[in-house]
Amino acid sequence: MKNLYLFFLSVIFVSALSAQPVTTKVIPKPSQLRCSDVPAKLNSVVLGATPPNSEQQPVIVFVHGWFDNGYAWFMAKNKWYEKCYNAGYKSAFFFHSYSDEFEKNGRVVAEMIRQTCRHYNTNKVIAVCHSKGGFDIEWALYNEGLADSVQGVITLSTPYWGAPMSDLIANPFIRPILEAIPIVGPVFQGKGSYQMQTAYMAGVVRPMMDNHPQNQPEKFHCYAAWGMNHTTVLPDAIPDDILKVVFRDYQPLCLDIPGFGKLAGDLMSAGMSVIGSISRLVQVQPKYDNPSRNQQYLDGLAPYYSSIRPGAVNISEPPPSQQSNLNHIDVLLSSYMWDIVQPEIEYFKTNPVLRKAPLQPQEQLSVQAFQPYSDVQFEQGNELLMAAHPNRKLYVVGDYSQEVQVTDIHGKILPKLPLYVSTKSLFDVVHEVDLSAYPQEALILKSTTPLTAFIQDGSPAAIQLHLPEKQTYEAQDVQVKVSLAQWPQHPEQVNIQGFLTRNMDAQGELVSSAPVALTFYWEEKEQAYMSKAPQQLDAGVYNISVTASGNDIKRFATSSILVKSITKSVVDASIQLTVFPNPATDRMAINVETATAGNYTLQFTDVQGRLLATLPLSYLASGKQEVSVSVKQYQLPAGMCWITLTDVSGKVQARQSVVIQ
Repeated sequence: MKNLYLFFLSVIFVSALSAQPVTTKVIPKPSQLRCSDVPAKLNSVVLGATPPNSEQQPVIVFVHGWFDNGYAWFMAKNKWYEKCYNAGYKSAFFFHSYSDEFEKNGRVVAEMIRQTCRHYNTNKVIAVCHSKGGFDIEWALYNEGLADSVQGVITLSTPYWGAPMSDLIANPFIRPILEAIPIVGPVFQGKGSYQMQTAYMAGVVRPMMDNHPQNQPEKFHCYAAWGMNHTTVLPDAIPDDILKVVFRDYQPLCLDIPGFGKLAGDLMSAGMSVIGSISRLVQVQPKYDNPSRNQQYLDGLAPYYSSIRPGAVNISEPPPSQQSNLNHIDVLLSSYMWDIVQPEIEYFKTNPVLRKAPLQPQEQLSVQAFQPYSDVQFEQGNELLMAAHPNRKLYVVGDYSQEVQVTDIHGKILPKLPLYVSTKSLFDVVHEVDLSAYPQEALILKSTTPLTAFIQDGSPAAIQLHLPEKQTYEAQDVQVKVSLAQWPQHPEQVNIQGFLTRNMDAQGELVSSAPVALTFYWEEKEQAYMSKAPQQLDAGVYNISVTASGNDIKRFATSSILVKSITKSVVDASIQLTVFPNPATDRMAINVETATAGNYTLQFTDVQGRLLATLPLSYLASGKQEVSVSVKQYQLPAGMCWITLTDVSGKVQARQSVVIQ
């Protein structure tokens, strides 16, 4: 029966399908609704029944996140629909891909918003978004021309500065294991999973969204959580409808199973706690309002400070407030969140957001130094060493069906460790192994199948990874610095090894590159280890992982960095570049005002630095001049792009963003 319950708790997603037209279905009012009435169909909108006397009430659209589908708003007696209906709100629930890139999901979500508006005969909606859904709605707002169709956005644990789990997924040793897992594997292969790496979010997504001419941060009200160890409480008896979030065609019996809710909640809680513990290996991009740079507060998947959009309204209360003591699954449940979300709906209903002056675009947002700090060791092989400590923990990654031989360091044979674990869901990807039956001394685990595992041995010894920035450039050297804290060995007795692996190229496409080895030497003056040969890397996103080993202690740290394809340059403040109209449809007028006469070139690039078009300018005299550009002639794609003015030497003189519609 327990295995059956575990199966019920499989990850919240539907099978990936190719793109298809968006379909709609109207469901009965909550009092008449059966769980079989809601189709878990990809690229579909489930429209709620229209409540009585709702003419002046808003339309609420629900946008799900990663490892998820729209049925999560209904399953296990999740009452978002019922709460909305009883409050008089009209509602729509979106079913789109759980792991596709923001661009693709954003286009689908945009069409879903249009169809919802047509159905309810309105031109405005209010969006409630969980996790990755917050990115998908951003793309729809600013790159699909729907900024004026969404009155407000309420996000629930959307990691705007990246999700540490994505950096771990990109590790070249962990990546193939996860991608090979049946059913779950395609989720990890999805481009959207890699876009949430902390470096990509800090260096590409946030500058694109925060510098957008139509950016209205006041439209976003963000809830952030930090309770990775919070216990999820579900109703004691819940139906079998949870299977509908796994199998899109499953027809539930809608029978309440006594005790299932308690077990389901406990398993969800355990999953978030384990994944959160591992996710602490990765530091996110520092946030404006995170002066302490505290990265220990997270809900299991999303760090607290990463879940607050720049310039947005924070509707959560920071620790130690218990209002934000929830895990990543808790914030999806109406029983915890309705009383927090409804006041924000009422705010957007009664306070229409007025357009403010566009923010001045920046070449890049301020990117501050970050220092991943880790007291965890990562092991992969047939033999694992665990130091003696009463609080040690072992987490294995993937599927195993074997008994592991256990000995002490003297070779004494101990009872075998049964390791029969199967990966069926997000919560099963990482398993905490019970070691309570073994003596509190050093252990050696030997297996016939190589184990991939994280070990917390209880020692305070830690490794710290120093990188100057979350992003660098092709012409710049990348040098890695590593320091140790509370290690018992002299620094020269510790071995430091590492590697860089590119997982996304300059165009943002997924790649599988061979790791570039890093070797280190002890630098007495720095009191740290420095990589021997600074690297000049091709453009893209890289996973960086470093291991420190000495005697029976090992430590592992990982993160991501972005290497941009354009060279870093200083924009000449004396040269002005303006674009009208912005957004542009057919033609745009580019006004160039220079203090110095000369030959210049206009370059059009997308948000990832890819060159779209080049327009050489004839000799420009000093002063203000206008250049007319045809969008069609230069085949500029819809979305945001940068217009860059360069001189004859290629130096950037001015830069401005424009939205093509």
